[in-house]
Amino acid sequence: MRPATKHAVPPAGDICRLSAVDLADAIRRRQLSVREVVAAFLDRIEAVNPLVNAIVSLRDRADILQEADKADAHLAHAGRAGSLFGLPIAIKD
Repeated sequence: MRPATKHAVPPAGDICRLSAVDLADAIRRRQLSVREVVAAFLDRIEAVNPLVNAIVSLRDRADILQEADKADAHLAHAGRAGSLFGLPIAIKD
């Protein structure tokens, strides 16, 4: 059983509920862009992190989204990419 929290964690959006496999597949099939996926997870971090304090350091949102746009452009040009291409990750130190 989860301990009660002072504030309820808001529900995740549809993109954030997908598995890594489903996200990667949606990106490869161009059903979702890398930017859409990354933006959804950044929104989730902004909504939840003040309550759980899990992310200590986060790069600038504009820089992250610019990298996502570059990934989308690469995929459009190359037509294919690795199995985890475009998936956002968090690193625990």
